[in-house]
Amino acid sequence: MRSQGETNGLEVRLIRQEVSPYLATPDDSHGTLERRLNDGYARIEQALTQGEDVTAWEDFWIELLRQYEAAVDCLPEAA
Repeated sequence: MRSQGETNGLEVRLIRQEVSPYLATPDDSHGTLERRLNDGYARIEQALTQGEDVTAWEDFWIELLRQYEAAVDCLPEAA
């Protein structure tokens, strides 16, 4: 039987595998990342209220945030 932390880690690995193709399209990476950040934040908050360990989710969310910042920095308005 898996502990809750192992389950969360498994979910993060599965999410990472699903995310990669979306991030390969630079024209939509900004919008895709923004939606994923918003969704991830809501899921983390919900899990926290249920007392779940969200450490792996938070680490992955920070990784997405960095990708979002890099995508926004590449926009013409940011230059």
